Amino acid sequence: MNKIAIALFGSRVSPRFDCAPEFKLVELDKGQTNSSHDIPAQNLNAAQRVSKLKEFNITDLICGGIDMVSAGQLDYHGVKIYSWITGEAEDALECLLQGKLQSGFMLTAGGRCCGRWRLRQNCRIGSGNNSGNTRGRGQRKGWCS
Repeated sequence: MNKIAIALFGSRVSPRFDCAPEFKLVELDKGQTNSSHDIPAQNLNAAQRVSKLKEFNITDLICGGIDMVSAGQLDYHGVKIYSWITGEAEDALECLLQGKLQSGFMLTAGGRCCGRWRLRQNCRIGSGNNSGNTRGRGQRKGWCS
């Protein structure tokens, strides 16, 4: 059974993991939604958020931006991270269920991709491959797809 966490800001994917007021936890059984509930996170720091998600044994995380420490800790525990996602949370979930979600997607209704963020290529979390030459080019230092 897969457990998916979506960082929420209202009904949309939160722009930042560490600022999301809540997470939607969706449990899937054979590709179908088994249950869904919200987890409050408003007063949790990034480390507490990671611990909370590990408590629930999530397998996938959908979020906007995420710091490298949190991403590294979640990755270490086998969580697949879909970062830099923008759009409605339900559309992101639909896209994931279709097997089409990729980091950097800008989503519209029905989980269709309407564009992509320009992310650095050939970069791995924690690899130290951050040259810092990304300002003003629509890219972010240290973020990877």
